[in-house]
Amino acid sequence: MENTNPFKELESDAICPPNLKTELVSEIDLIRNVITIIDLYIGDLFDLASAIVNPPYVTSDNTTPPL
Repeated sequence: MENTNPFKELESDAICPPNLKTELVSEIDLIRNVITIIDLYIGDLFDLASAIVNPPYVTSDNTTPPL
């Protein structure tokens, strides 16, 4: 019984033009950069919201107790 790789059937024999390859890579980089920026702002936004909702416990002498 011969084991054939089903992924070999998915490979195309066509050659990608260099300008198309460059455009695809730049689009992927753009998407990655946008997601990174959104992640930075959303992460900070959730940290800020969490800090506002749960302020740190402060004692009467304005010191925070040890954890």
